[in-house]
Amino acid sequence: MRVIFYLIFTIGILSANNFTDAITSGTKEGDIHLIFDYANSSPDKNGTKYQDNAYLATSFGLYYHSAFYGYFRAYIGFRGALPLIQGSKNSRYSGGKGDGARDFWTNSRVMLARSYLEYFDGDTNIQAGRLEQESDLIAKQMDGIWFRNKSLGFLLIDAIWINQYGRVLPRELSSFEKFNTKYGGAYYLGLTLDILEILKLKAYGLTSPQFYSFLAFKADLDTTYIDASAGIVAGFEHRNSVFRDKNSLLFNADIGFNFNIFYGELGYIKTGSSIGMGNLQLTGNSFNPFFYFSGDALNYERNVNLFYGKIGIDANIIQTYLVYGYNTFNRNQSVDSKKYSQGEINLYFDWKTSEVTNVIFYFLNTHGGKNAIPTLNQLGLAVKLGF
Repeated sequence: MRVIFYLIFTIGILSANNFTDAITSGTKEGDIHLIFDYANSSPDKNGTKYQDNAYLATSFGLYYHSAFYGYFRAYIGFRGALPLIQGSKNSRYSGGKGDGARDFWTNSRVMLARSYLEYFDGDTNIQAGRLEQESDLIAKQMDGIWFRNKSLGFLLIDAIWINQYGRVLPRELSSFEKFNTKYGGAYYLGLTLDILEILKLKAYGLTSPQFYSFLAFKADLDTTYIDASAGIVAGFEHRNSVFRDKNSLLFNADIGFNFNIFYGELGYIKTGSSIGMGNLQLTGNSFNPFFYFSGDALNYERNVNLFYGKIGIDANIIQTYLVYGYNTFNRNQSVDSKKYSQGEINLYFDWKTSEVTNVIFYFLNTHGGKNAIPTLNQLGLAVKLGF
């Protein structure tokens, strides 16, 4: 991160007037969230996410985006959180002690958020720093460099170096982790080919030497009212992985419709019979139809078959959706060959009550899989002030 700030200051020293103009004509934004979250688990497993939990916390972010100085601009952001009331101050999680530590790790209560130096000349875009852009198998924040080029109008080239990954979000702050390898993180390359105006074909892959690698192919169809996609990802676990010498798999297919402010989707996901997704879930993914903090059967079990449906509204003042998914699976890291099942419901509602305020509600329920994964009920209510 220090390199990014040194570059920004160097540019400023070399050309103070233009640099000052770029800084002073930039844009700033911020937000304050007041979040109440409650969860209960059956059975209640102390020391894991599957335990009863309740907290009231505030989360706040400040961001600044400079204007362009030539082909360059900078984005700097910070995010912090403070638990105000906790149902238990003695509960333990991987993030620390107290109910608030489930989502806001005690060693990460104030963090650098998206902050990067960007180069853009129309065909080429390079960002270096802490990034938030998403790809199919990158949905967490990461420290690294993202290179994109579309000099050939029909072909987009993505190249990414990932040093470490984590979460810096309004309802979660977690420590950043490095890949378990001595060869400098992970390396991603993607090629996206535009065919006609409605069809895209994509081939991409990632390797983190000694840890894991994957190769993937995907097709996307996008029309005015109908969109569909299908893809397959084959993962290979290396010697530093807990799944050493095993292979992972993810296949997905979905079809959706869009009409005015309404949309819907039907989908199917299949994971490998050996280790399921293995390490494919480490940096998150855009295939999971559930909340990013749920979908545990899909993320962590093996031989998963997930059928799901989603309906929603995307309007100026209301964004809401309802997802229901039904999984069948085998337990991972177990000789038990028994087949289990689990259903999951996610409901999300975001109401823009004014130009600067939002009320957000979410609800999660899993059921039917208690013998393999505890049953969870979780609901949250947040009030957001943006400025």
